[in-house]
Amino acid sequence: MGLIIRSSAIHAAGCYTTQPIAKGALVVEYTGPRIHKDQADIKYENSFVTYLFGIGDGTTVIDGHGTAMFINHSCNPNCETEEINGRVWITAIRKIAAGEELTYDYNLYDGEEDEARCNCGARECRKTMYSVDEIRQRKRAVSRKSSARKRKAAKTSEKAARQRSR
Repeated sequence: MGLIIRSSAIHAAGCYTTQPIAKGALVVEYTGPRIHKDQADIKYENSFVTYLFGIGDGTTVIDGHGTAMFINHSCNPNCETEEINGRVWITAIRKIAAGEELTYDYNLYDGEEDEARCNCGARECRKTMYSVDEIRQRKRAVSRKSSARKRKAAKTSEKAARQRSR
């Protein structure tokens, strides 16, 4: 199977196939050194771009090197990732035509305050590379913070009103 790296409308460079790929085919392995997530956080603390891929329970990451690191995110992907015997493979979830850019849903889950905006252009784009579960958790956290601020403001107003009435 021939894969090439070239400019992408999604993000900088992308990975394209030069020949058709059958649904279910193993396309390419995500390779690179395996390091602890904490080590990766330190190593890439001030980096805008990383090619980290969480494996297992997420405490270990692959520091991406190779062809697979150029596969861009899409909310309507043609591939998915699969962990097989401790290795990460990009597999085709539908037939992929020659010349098509390979994509998979990154389903990000750990980015703290980073927005991780999506530029995939899919009709059903989530506008973020975070997973649906992560988006829900972030919305709940924002709602809890907002409720806490409102309660604090109400207590402050009540306290001020009591002081004025004395």
